Amino acid sequence: MRSCSDVHNLLREEGVPHEVIHLPALSSSAELAAAALGVPVSEVVKTLVFRLDGRPIVVLVPGDTSVDTVALARELGGSHAALARGEDVLDLTGYRPGAVPPCALGSPLPVVADPGVFGPDVVYCGGGTTTTMLKVRSSDLRTLLAPREAPVAARG
Repeated sequence: MRSCSDVHNLLREEGVPHEVIHLPALSSSAELAAAALGVPVSEVVKTLVFRLDGRPIVVLVPGDTSVDTVALARELGGSHAALARGEDVLDLTGYRPGAVPPCALGSPLPVVADPGVFGPDVVYCGGGTTTTMLKVRSSDLRTLLAPREAPVAARG
């Protein structure tokens, strides 16, 4: 299984300034992470694994939103998008659900990001474990991932 060390090592190799923050408690949801960090939930980025017509993809959305699966399928030219099962997330990424970082995944997967992810100057993402978070400039995250940007976040 992969860990926060894999995330840190990749970012260091890529020359991306970042900080891996170790939290005193589990941060397996955006709300828990935001509370532990003392930041708005909108600055936390959810990294989620979906299957679009059976193909795995990584989807990034702001922490105060959810993924609009209809919009996701439409934006990517698919017919059905669904959240991947927990065991699939671990197999595909090397990380447990609730700890998936946006980078240093166990296998290369296409990444789709809602433009709202890049609104805050600094964002906090899963750090590879449920007690770590990755702090990184959103512009650096965009450059590193080169995601397909599409409006896939839903409020409420």
